[in-house]
Amino acid sequence: MKSLVLTTVMATLPLIAAPAFAADEINVSNGISAAGAPLAAHGVDLVALVTHGNPIEGFATHSATHDGASYYFTSAENRKAFEANPAAYLPQHGGFCSFGVSVGKKFDGDPDQYLVADGKLYLFLNAETRAAFLKDVPGTAKTADGQWSQIKNTAVGQL
Repeated sequence: MKSLVLTTVMATLPLIAAPAFAADEINVSNGISAAGAPLAAHGVDLVALVTHGNPIEGFATHSATHDGASYYFTSAENRKAFEANPAAYLPQHGGFCSFGVSVGKKFDGDPDQYLVADGKLYLFLNAETRAAFLKDVPGTAKTADGQWSQIKNTAVGQL
């Protein structure tokens, strides 16, 4: 009887701790952060990135959770700015490489390879995908937005 109860409890734990988003909707690291949610944006302070162009790692002591993902910040002020208006700082396309999304793929988005255009933050896999995106920012962004609506809830392995 004890083993049946233990098996049942262990089987339901993943369901209890499951993130609020669908498979691969937000680009997060494996495991969970100190806040109990998977870490997004490689732990880079998105407020510092968007407002100052400074991709600097944040700290777990200044974390916020949004849509089932944890974000780190360098200060309480940056965390508060994010919490007041997450849409102003969240990367487009769930933090995946925006050029990759434009071709129907979910590549890792590296905060060291970024672009802020028209008030939106775009992340890229590497310098090459960033350069490809820069060739036609409005057109590629529009294509990526259209593709994102199609692949947002699709697991990476299925693309």
